[in-house]
Amino acid sequence: MLINERIRLVKPLRELSESLFTDNEIFEVEDAGTEWNPGSKHRIMKVLKRGTTRFIERFEREVTALESIEHPNIPQTNGVDDYFTFAPSRSPFNLRCLVMDKIEGQDLEEWIENHAPISQALALDWLEQIVAILDIVHRTGFFHRDIKSSNIILHPQGQLFLIDFGAVRRVTDTYLAKVGAGERDVRTGKYPITSIFSHYYSPLEQINGKAVPQSDFFALGRTIVRLVTGVNLMDLPTDNKGRLIWRNKAPQIDKPFADFLDQLMAPNPGQRPSTTEIILWRLKKLPEQNKIYRLTRSKPFIFSAVIASISLIGLLAYTLGFPVYANNLVAQGQKLEEENNTEQAQKLFDQAVKIRPELSNQISKFYFDIAGRVKEDLELEKKYYNLAAKYNPNDIDSYNNLALACQFLRDIDCVNNTYEQLFRLEPNSWTGHYNLANFYETQEKYDLAQEQYNLAIKYGQEQALMAVNNLSRLNNLQGNYAQAQKLAIKGLNKAPSSDKQLRSALYKNLAWAKLMQKDYQGADKDLQTALKLDSQRVDVYCLLSKAKEALGDINSASGYGEICLLARMDTWLPEVQKWREELIERIFKKK
Repeated sequence: MLINERIRLVKPLRELSESLFTDNEIFEVEDAGTEWNPGSKHRIMKVLKRGTTRFIERFEREVTALESIEHPNIPQTNGVDDYFTFAPSRSPFNLRCLVMDKIEGQDLEEWIENHAPISQALALDWLEQIVAILDIVHRTGFFHRDIKSSNIILHPQGQLFLIDFGAVRRVTDTYLAKVGAGERDVRTGKYPITSIFSHYYSPLEQINGKAVPQSDFFALGRTIVRLVTGVNLMDLPTDNKGRLIWRNKAPQIDKPFADFLDQLMAPNPGQRPSTTEIILWRLKKLPEQNKIYRLTRSKPFIFSAVIASISLIGLLAYTLGFPVYANNLVAQGQKLEEENNTEQAQKLFDQAVKIRPELSNQISKFYFDIAGRVKEDLELEKKYYNLAAKYNPNDIDSYNNLALACQFLRDIDCVNNTYEQLFRLEPNSWTGHYNLANFYETQEKYDLAQEQYNLAIKYGQEQALMAVNNLSRLNNLQGNYAQAQKLAIKGLNKAPSSDKQLRSALYKNLAWAKLMQKDYQGADKDLQTALKLDSQRVDVYCLLSKAKEALGDINSASGYGEICLLARMDTWLPEVQKWREELIERIFKKK
């Protein structure tokens, strides 16, 4: 059978099924090639057997994800040539087909059936490889929802590939996003999320149709447990909270790494690492922690440490006197803290401060500096800024940074308590009011955000022009376009010509307001100015697509729309997600 004059079926990659539970079939095919992918080669083709809206939407999400995610270790495809419909003879409807590159190797479920449980070193390597892929997947705005050993392929050269994006979801389509947007089905009263899960790999929130990006981390942790134990997950016992009891089956795994895997598999998604960046940072630190763990648990080390501490403290107190003794306590405490022994370090610090209270500022600065070095681990950052504030309760910088760490962790009590302390010390802190406004905005508490942005502008004056910009954007989000336009013009009148990024953001907000008020020519002009100032702003390309379409310039609208969809963003703004989804809907409607 020759399809589209280029695709010839070679063989099915699994037994063909008439089951109602199988919505697609997968074939190895010979592809004669296209302009995008020249040369004849063997590839994989997935064929959707069902024509219902739900299955088509899911299939097209996979197409969009594979096109959007730029990583060499996921299946490569080009939706222009590789996604098409095909009408076989005697079929009442068209079949949707997706062709992608074939990945050589064996999936890890097949591999572990014929190999011994993997070592800790290999587990760390494989975990880091998959998280690095997942990092790009999440940054592109998707989460996988079906990570498991059978969906990871080991290439003969040792690299891992993540496959089967059939369950992929946009981050903006999560249960929490639907709740936040109020997208409840008027007939059922429920939020329209499809529940897709794999037994023993998917967390409870995903089984209940409430998956979040951290659901991928749960599945990833269970995948590694499958590989380090060599035991099928269904054969591992669980405790009363549903957590796997697995450590006795993997004696090669040290406690720090085992603790980390259990954190990935925490029942509550809020107890798992919040981002892929944090996981990657933690993985870099784990070998050091494992080495320290083994060393500090050895009997010779414990005995010698106790004897040395007693001897050293006694000698210092006797020969040098209390001031020098206190300084040495601080030095010992710093060394213990660098070895992650915070509890013992604080005992020494507290003793030192009792002898010399002025040392508290030195200890506070020590913790402040450590916090600045652990930016990738928000929990550690929060811990150290807390300690910095403990030893110097009047340090405004510690409270500012602590508040930001708590914001990223979404620890609302910590945020409120920290800003209360900060404003007690410095009521006119414009940066504090600006950061608190950002936090309220992420919670969609727009009235509170506006109040804090206005305070930032009041106290910061010319320094707080970013608050003017954000306030303009916030008014656009709420539909107050005239006020958004007024604020953007105010900001442009004061913003220095050298600050191109700020001026670009202000022109974008001005154009957004004009676009929504149907001043399409004015919006187009301001967006072109914003683009000249900062060509990396994805939101400008999205708005240009809308403006050009409104002006009837369909070719330009299409070009800008493609950049809007495919460009990568460092910060995910909800309006950009919405504009991308609108673009995708229009594209699929045209198809």
